[in-house]
Amino acid sequence: MCGIAGYFHLDGSPADRASIERMVSALKHRGPDAQTVHLDGPVGLGHARLSIIDLAGGHQPLFNEDHSIAVVCNGEIYNYRELREQLIRKGHRFQTGSDCEVLAHQWEESGPGMLALLRGMFAFILYDRRQGIVFGARDRFGQKPLYYYQGQHRLAFASEIKGLLVLPEISRELDPLGLDQFLFHQFVPQPRTLFRQIQKLEAGCSFELRLPTANRNSSLHRTDELESQQSQAVSAGAGAIRFDTSALPTESPIERSTFTIQKYWRPTFAPDDSLSRSEHLTRVEAALMDAVQSHLVSDVPIGLFLSGGIDSSLITALASRMNPEPLQTFSISFPGSEHDEAPYARTVANTFRTRHHEFPFAPADMRQALTAAATLFDQPLADLAVLPLMALSQAASEHVKVVLTGDGGDELFAGYRKYKRTTGIPGRFRWLSQFSNRLFPISRLAACGPDRIGWRKLQSRLAMVLAPACRSEYQRQSWEGWERFALYRPELSEFIGCQFDSLGQSGEHSTVLSPLNAALELDQGTVLADRLLLKGDYATMAFGLEARAPLLDHQLAEVASHLPINLKASPQTTKIALREIARRYLPADIIERRKKGFSMPVDRWFRGELRDWTRSCLLDDSVTLPRYFQRGAIERLLSEHAAGQNHSARIHTLLTFELWSRAYAS
Repeated sequence: MCGIAGYFHLDGSPADRASIERMVSALKHRGPDAQTVHLDGPVGLGHARLSIIDLAGGHQPLFNEDHSIAVVCNGEIYNYRELREQLIRKGHRFQTGSDCEVLAHQWEESGPGMLALLRGMFAFILYDRRQGIVFGARDRFGQKPLYYYQGQHRLAFASEIKGLLVLPEISRELDPLGLDQFLFHQFVPQPRTLFRQIQKLEAGCSFELRLPTANRNSSLHRTDELESQQSQAVSAGAGAIRFDTSALPTESPIERSTFTIQKYWRPTFAPDDSLSRSEHLTRVEAALMDAVQSHLVSDVPIGLFLSGGIDSSLITALASRMNPEPLQTFSISFPGSEHDEAPYARTVANTFRTRHHEFPFAPADMRQALTAAATLFDQPLADLAVLPLMALSQAASEHVKVVLTGDGGDELFAGYRKYKRTTGIPGRFRWLSQFSNRLFPISRLAACGPDRIGWRKLQSRLAMVLAPACRSEYQRQSWEGWERFALYRPELSEFIGCQFDSLGQSGEHSTVLSPLNAALELDQGTVLADRLLLKGDYATMAFGLEARAPLLDHQLAEVASHLPINLKASPQTTKIALREIARRYLPADIIERRKKGFSMPVDRWFRGELRDWTRSCLLDDSVTLPRYFQRGAIERLLSEHAAGQNHSARIHTLLTFELWSRAYAS
């Protein structure tokens, strides 16, 4: 686990050390143990390390035998031991025990096909000097982030946007379309960011940069340290996106660079009705146990985030059986709240005799907590659950470097209430749900525009009833299209127009899937990476903590994809298969209790103790108001909320954007 950075001069000029050092320094919180840079002709690579595997020898970059291939990686390759043994039998020689060294050697054997062999969470950048190729990828579900900037003279990548903003040629100019999507979704969907010049490599995607042939024989520069204590670091695709990255005019076409992005993996759904219920459950249980076992590989102690829900409790149960020593578990409590799940977490911890740590969440200064949450993310995320997750991550990091989480269980096994609605569509309306994208296109319903007679609002409400799959994408609690139209300054509304990219518009298979699987495809392919996993990565890595999600193991996901609908959800029950398996390991009261959503009394806070501060942030001292918004719209929103209407989600979204802008866009 770490932070990575890389930039590549497209005109063949040598990379400069100062630029890559600044990029790595901006990522130091992700890898506090050591920071390194590596220069090789036009290529600069950087790495900030959090030591998890091969503590002494796993410094990056890592190389093949003759150092013609260098790689920096953020994440873990869980099946590296099997791959390593296969590569050794083929004659490869390894210099370290690091899991990521297999990437350099596997590239020699398989090229881009190596991605199909990898089991893990990762974002990596690899440079093959012989071929003049820079290659990289993100893992299938997007557990590890990777952002990039494509300019006239160089291409740059980093684990966080912070690592790119230090480059002087990158502007902090905002993308208005990204802002429009943020105010609707409460996150910015891939591949956009809020910065016009910065993009996010999508989950399950790889990239390839072919440098001019004249650069392939450049000399290898020594890897240097930024900290003295570190020793020298000894598919199926779906249409590539191609960009012309030629720099200055050249004498021959062979000197031009090309940059290609390829989708190498996407969620699939192929319900298998030939297997019995018990056979399906046996396959899921075996795959689940294998996933947990694979995620326990580490040279440092591992803990678990334990909420008391089915997902994290089941992971705790299985991991405790596999680990000879008692594991440490960590949970957050909300004293006095009806949503406090700490008693359930204690029940699970006592059942499996873990060394349990419980931390009460009661920030003394909510203004400071909201500001810290908004500024932690260089890609804004209006999710209040970030606050306790940051507190839990900070506390857990004082005890362990690695935690397992239950992330992904709801998205893989249909755990949200909205999934129940997709299975309970009345027969006379079922045909409508099959054509929901055509009848109720989100790109039209959610687009910025007026609604003078209420027709758009009526359409959106009909979509919620007649095509429940739309619930996966349409966010009523945030700023709907006509509300954003009234909020924006006229020139911004005119610029945005009716442009709105639907999350599901790239899901070519959605029209042939059942409503439930169409909703799962959308959540697994986009929402999971841009909301839940972004939240988890930033909140844990801010404190040098590695979070692993066994339920997002792609082999387990493949088994889950074959489950029939009646083992996923029904109008009465969610997560049917996982519940059946959990009954074999967990106390009954953990299985039967109703799922609790996270909530805090922000509606009351925005009327009470945070009222004056919120008004000051959004009106009197705002940096975003004069640029983007109409004062009257915000004043009306705050007045209505103070009078009793609940606009807390909209206020929090605006507040997140304001606080984020002060840190990154001002």
